[in-house]
Amino acid sequence: MARKPQFNTMLRTARLKKGWTLQQLADAVGVTGAAIAHWEAGKNLPREAHLAAACKALKISARAARELVGR
Repeated sequence: MARKPQFNTMLRTARLKKGWTLQQLADAVGVTGAAIAHWEAGKNLPREAHLAAACKALKISARAARELVGR
């Protein structure tokens, strides 16, 4: 059985596909590079406003991202 995609994997994949560094995404979202690293490691989840900003910056579905973080 295939594993359900996780938000952290979705975020990292989208960032790398765009060719961005952690800091570039952090600048676009308005957080620190460490915050992005924690999201990608699955240690923390972003606040709603940051989730929306990350989705917009990476051109990924906000709806799908919200489902993955349980919102």
